Amino acid sequence: FEVVLRNAVVQAIEISFRCNETNSWHENEAFIRSLSRRGRYSPKSMFDSAKEKFPDSPSKMIPELKFVFWQKMLMANYEERIWQGCFNSIFPNATVENRQIFYDWTDQLRELRNRIAHHEPIIFNRNLENDLEVLTKFIYCRCINTYDFIEQSALDLKEYLDF
Repeated sequence: FEVVLRNAVVQAIEISFRCNETNSWHENEAFIRSLSRRGRYSPKSMFDSAKEKFPDSPSKMIPELKFVFWQKMLMANYEERIWQGCFNSIFPNATVENRQIFYDWTDQLRELRNRIAHHEPIIFNRNLENDLEVLTKFIYCRCINTYDFIEQSALDLKEYLDF
């Protein structure tokens, strides 16, 4: 899921800020200036830190940026800058053009991801079936081929867990 999210956001940035081989998203001044400097998880601070580590490699910067960075790119303050005009091409299978839904889904999956990363129990206090549904919906909206692969894997997992 995280790779699908990151790739979707990078593609949206590249489209919205007219990036190309000579003007990569990680060097695009308009994009960099658009990053919020406020908050505990400031996109600008996270971006600067990743760029400092990999100044010449956007492909290495992508996984270096925290999940919350990619999630924040789905916030309302990036609606006009990033998503307006390219949402449908980034999520071609979405039935509704609503960035907020994607932000909410990402927030739900971020909570699950963080619980797993911190070795916290997830089986008793979460609706894992709903988490899986949200994950597959997000992926379906982005790419049917990836969805088909995930869906088959999910069916195998449900059978294994006896859902």
